[in-house]
Amino acid sequence: MSASEKVTEIFRELAGDDAERLAATRFLADVNSRITTSIARSQEKADILAADHIGFHLIDWQADAAFIVALSLYPERFTDEDIREGIESFLWHAPAHVLAAARLSGIAITDLAANEEPNPPPEPTG
Repeated sequence: MSASEKVTEIFRELAGDDAERLAATRFLADVNSRITTSIARSQEKADILAADHIGFHLIDWQADAAFIVALSLYPERFTDEDIREGIESFLWHAPAHVLAAARLSGIAITDLAANEEPNPPPEPTG
């Protein structure tokens, strides 16, 4: 069973059929709309579009977020290979979206690793 299948299994146990909402293939338009409505600074078209873009960048990686939560709740259910796969997927996808959402929100981003030496890239998995 792959890491993503384990994540789905865990969330099915916790949330029933709603776990399907966490699939990488799902676009959560209802959540994007809620975010847009909540953070739009005005009803002006430009403000609504900016909020919509922020919403997209916050929800496009729900499957990656679900992996981190599932791993946090049930680390014993994942193999080292699962963890490598899930972290690699998360790091390829989520940070760019979070960075984009923050920048679109006007939030200055601090590079937390600016003074650290980078690790060599991991070997590709399977």
